[in-house]
Amino acid sequence: MARSRSTVADLQGFLAAQSPLWLAGRLLAAARRDPTLLAELEVAASGGSGVDVVRRELGRALWVADYVDEEDAPTYVAEADRALGMLDKLISDGPTDGVVELAEHAMDLLADAVGKVQDEGDAHTSLCWAQEIHLRAVTAARPDRVGLAERLFARAVADEWGVFTNVVDDYGKPLGAAGRRRLRELIGQEVGRLPRLGPGQSGDGRRHTVLQLAERAARADGVDAVVDVLAYSLTSARAFVRICEELVTAGCPEQALEWAERGLRECGGGRVDHGLGELRRLAIGLYATLGRDRDAVELAWRDFEAAPSLEGYQSLHQHGQAEQSWPGWRDKAMMVLHAQPRLGKGQSPVGPYHPPGHSTLVHVLLCEGDVDATWRAARHGGCAEGLWLSLARRRAEQHPGDAVPVLRRHVDTAIATAKRDGYECAAGLLAELGTYYDRLGASADFAEYVQALRKANSRRRNLLAAFDVAGLPR
Repeated sequence: MARSRSTVADLQGFLAAQSPLWLAGRLLAAARRDPTLLAELEVAASGGSGVDVVRRELGRALWVADYVDEEDAPTYVAEADRALGMLDKLISDGPTDGVVELAEHAMDLLADAVGKVQDEGDAHTSLCWAQEIHLRAVTAARPDRVGLAERLFARAVADEWGVFTNVVDDYGKPLGAAGRRRLRELIGQEVGRLPRLGPGQSGDGRRHTVLQLAERAARADGVDAVVDVLAYSLTSARAFVRICEELVTAGCPEQALEWAERGLRECGGGRVDHGLGELRRLAIGLYATLGRDRDAVELAWRDFEAAPSLEGYQSLHQHGQAEQSWPGWRDKAMMVLHAQPRLGKGQSPVGPYHPPGHSTLVHVLLCEGDVDATWRAARHGGCAEGLWLSLARRRAEQHPGDAVPVLRRHVDTAIATAKRDGYECAAGLLAELGTYYDRLGASADFAEYVQALRKANSRRRNLLAAFDVAGLPR
């Protein structure tokens, strides 16, 4: 007969009934197998702060000489967290002079270990906990504030794992006014040593860390101070976008537009910069906000011409309407779209994604509701398969026969996936296709088509089951 599992209450009752000598023996036996438990008992038995014992346990549990593989990583993290728990308890029991230094020692050990532990980020989580313990320690122990600021600055600029990203805000209370002033002074001095970078230039990780710290420190002084920090790295259009976003949020659209125009001048010199489109669209919105409709529509045109898209066309339409010049802009846009290379005619990709053939033209005409013109454009220049399906459904409203070959092509594609969801998709398309055949008076042809599919795929039981669920002809 299986033994019933004891509850915590049962165990508490059992242990309470045992003699101290028996309990001590069992506890010591367990401690011999568990170094962390042994260290905890030593701290309790010392009658003092236990700093030396905890230091020894941190060294044992956190130090990684070479690496920890994926199989052993959970054990490492569990041991590390138990050791950190001992450190955390020291603070709760009452801060001592050695606890702050001990917390910094723990962070050093873990910062070195994180890159050597093959896990899913649990060791990094332990490092973050060590930083939280350090914050508690310095808050409780109240060390020299200027000295603390200097140590925190040194740690923050050398931080590879992002645990001191918010040092300016996180440590505000233990630093006090004097410490905060010294920390900002050190950050400012370091920023002053950095060169200002322009488009195409790049900096190292330390530079990035210093500017992150400076940005957070500058927020206490307002948006102009933040912008001054961000202006140290105008390496791409995205850097200008960030400055504009800060200024817009602060209610300074005129200044934001000045930065946007500068970014367009400096980043638009032929070098590939994937942030240029975003910067152009931001500037278009700023022109419109400031009532400069002509400038908005002209920049919308340049944006559309640089990378024709449905979104760019809609932006051009919006601002062309506002400026009451839309018909002329539409004619120019259509010339660009009709000039796009036809599918398979040597089209070269532009940017991370370039829609095939006349996809953009098809999408635009479809959104405008001109189904006949859309159908002609798709047949002439080709388009993405997903667009063909959307277009075929619209075309079927008046011309179901034109939609039939498109849906049949998608049925074949769905079956070819050889997956259950593909089979269900194919069955759904066939059910839709059956309505088109019915409208054409060709229900018998549809039945023959489905029967031929069943025969050709007789070994695909999941496909045939999907056909049956959809009520397709047998």
